[in-house]
Amino acid sequence: MRVQNFLLTMSHRLIVLSFTLILVAEVAHATPPKSGDMNKFTENNPSIESPSTPFMDPSGKEVTLHDFKKSWTLINFWATWCAPCISELPSLAKLESKINSTNFKLLLISIDRSGPRVFQPFLKKLGLTSLKSGSDPKASLMRKFGLTGIPTTLLISPTGKVVGKLEGAAKWDTPSAVELVNFYLRN
Repeated sequence: MRVQNFLLTMSHRLIVLSFTLILVAEVAHATPPKSGDMNKFTENNPSIESPSTPFMDPSGKEVTLHDFKKSWTLINFWATWCAPCISELPSLAKLESKINSTNFKLLLISIDRSGPRVFQPFLKKLGLTSLKSGSDPKASLMRKFGLTGIPTTLLISPTGKVVGKLEGAAKWDTPSAVELVNFYLRN
C-alpha cells in the first residue's frame, strides 16, 4: 500500500511538472500577436544582425544602426514620391505617441536622392514635425538589407538584431500594431 501511495504521489508530481514545463515552453516560444495589417509582419527566425552601412541621422551626422543599440527601434524606409509611404506616415507618428516606453524609438530613413532639403519641408508641410527622418540617398542601407521596395519597416532589437519586417504600407496606430510592438518590448 505504501509503495502504491508513493507511486501515485510521484505520478501526480510528474504530471504537474510536465504541464509546468509545457507552459514555460509555450511562453518562451510565444509568437507575436498579429491581426489586421500586422499579419504582413514577418519574423526573422533566427534574427539577423543589422548591417554596419552608414546613413545620415536626423541631425545630419553619419551613423550606423549600431549607434541605436540599447533600445527597440522601428525603422521605416520611405520617400516623398511614394504614395503608400505618405499614407502611412500619420499612423507612424501616432504609434510613437501610443508606445509608452523609453526603450522604443521610431526612425524614418528617406531614400530621396536630394536628402533632407526635400523631405524635411515635406514632413513640415504635412504637419508631421514630430517624425524624425534620417537619409539614405543612395539606398545603400536599404540594399544591404536586401529590401526591394518601399515602404518597408524593420523592427530592430536593443542588441542590433533585425527581428522582423513589414513590407508595404500599414496602419501603425491600430491596437494590433501597438500590441505587436509592446509584445517585443516585453520580451
